[in-house]
Amino acid sequence: QAFASRHLVCSVRRIAPRNMGLPTEEWKAKACFSEAAPGGNPEDRVKKHVPVVTIEGGKAKLVVAHGMAAEHWIQAVWIEVDGKVVAEKEFAHTDKPEAELDIPAGTKTVTAYSMCNQHDVYASADISIA
Repeated sequence: QAFASRHLVCSVRRIAPRNMGLPTEEWKAKACFSEAAPGGNPEDRVKKHVPVVTIEGGKAKLVVAHGMAAEHWIQAVWIEVDGKVVAEKEFAHTDKPEAELDIPAGTKTVTAYSMCNQHDVYASADISIA
């Protein structure tokens, strides 16, 4: 997977340079935030970073309600199935933080993530696929 070979690992509060591998479960427990586990982040910060996901026809549409500027943007979104990245999209600061990602056939549950260049990684709740 291209994403797995190029992307992130985070210290407790900062995203490290690319080419460091994917986050481990220990890392996710320390530096991956969600509405259920905001980690002390204000509610409005969490809402701007957690991807909103719509599932339709074998695709996951991810939208992040985050502004995009040269100094502060969403760098990437991705979906995981059983802890493995199955689809991703990277963004430049000039892009809209939206993506339509393919979900592998037979998938029962996905989790979506977004990565902000200043505020770490945020996860959606697990999403069941009918």
